[in-house]
Amino acid sequence: MKRPSLQFLKTERMQVVLILLFVLASAFLTVRFVLIPQRELAENNLMVRQQLESSRYASLAITNMQAIADHEAANLVTLSNEWSRIAERLATFPNQTVLRNTAVNRIDYKVQLYEIRQRLQSKSDELKIQLMPTELGLDETVASGDAIRERMMQLKAVEKLADLSLDRQITRLVEIYPLSPVVHKDKKGRTIFEEYPIRIECDVDFEHLFTVFQSVFEENQVFTFRNLRIESGPTFESKLRVKTILSALLFE
Repeated sequence: MKRPSLQFLKTERMQVVLILLFVLASAFLTVRFVLIPQRELAENNLMVRQQLESSRYASLAITNMQAIADHEAANLVTLSNEWSRIAERLATFPNQTVLRNTAVNRIDYKVQLYEIRQRLQSKSDELKIQLMPTELGLDETVASGDAIRERMMQLKAVEKLADLSLDRQITRLVEIYPLSPVVHKDKKGRTIFEEYPIRIECDVDFEHLFTVFQSVFEENQVFTFRNLRIESGPTFESKLRVKTILSALLFE
């Protein structure tokens, strides 16, 4: 079998055509992969330069920039200190750092639950105030380590609110039990504070209703209202029936 002749490639006309095709292909590749990316890069650099030139820091010297940085750092310290003061003022527990960091096990929780139940019962007997929910709405059974800490904080919140109510001479503590905690976080997912809601129902007269409400805003025993309902009491001695959910706050 004869091989095809390539003599036609040797003609001057064909050589010119091949050169032109090569030049066109080279030009296309240069534009596509060199000139266009360089142009886009130049446009991006121009945009960044314009943004920097329009920035309020563009005409500042290094010393001025350092002064601004120091000023912003001082503002951050001031705001952080202000937040710390607010968190301390609104905290329900004066020893919240200890409560937040102390490890708790099942035995600790059960012992404290028993002791608090006994103490509150004795206190109510001494004050002649009927304490109907002797179990305090808390179960002795706990499953995991996280649940133990949560249950301990609920117990502390119930104890604080029950003590506060008895000290303000309510007529009868009808019901008290903790609800599920609520964790408040910032945009980065970091915990800001934890909220431990407590449902409480009690009978109280007009004279002591104001003192009960006033007391939940006092330092180291602040509770926030989630809802509130006041009805006529069931008896002459129990003039008002108060049903409310109050939350204890634990800040990070």
